[in-house]
Amino acid sequence: MEGSAEYSILTDLKDGWGKRDTAGLLAELDAKYGTAAGETVEKFLAARIGRDWKAIGEREARAGTKIEDFIRVLWEPLQDRGFEYSHERSGNTVKFCVTKCPVADLAERTGLQRWMHHMACATDFYTTPAFSPRIQFSRTRTLIDDGVPCNHTYTRKP
Repeated sequence: MEGSAEYSILTDLKDGWGKRDTAGLLAELDAKYGTAAGETVEKFLAARIGRDWKAIGEREARAGTKIEDFIRVLWEPLQDRGFEYSHERSGNTVKFCVTKCPVADLAERTGLQRWMHHMACATDFYTTPAFSPRIQFSRTRTLIDDGVPCNHTYTRKP
């Protein structure tokens, strides 16, 4: 809503994005708004991701294969983008172990771990239910936050 802190944060982000150094812009948002800046951007992204991934799920997911379709759409292209991971299936669950993540590498090089968490890692919690409410997602660690392999887990709900 116009006049709110959230509106100001998103306006400042929009006005600076692509026009100036991203790390400087995000540092300025931190200095001006504190932790609310990252939280607001994450909320904004969640709304867009929910809309977009719902449409992707409607287009790509087939009855009985939703986890496999999600993996095909999200995970398979990531290998060509520098991500390294393994995965294993057990019953209705697929677990991923991510050992290399270009987003985490960028966060470490720039010192923007918290921002990258809001803008990348946190989005996992929004993409999955938007793609299919029949897939439950969990993750307890990330390379960005903990420096240990990410443990993405997807379980098909009955």
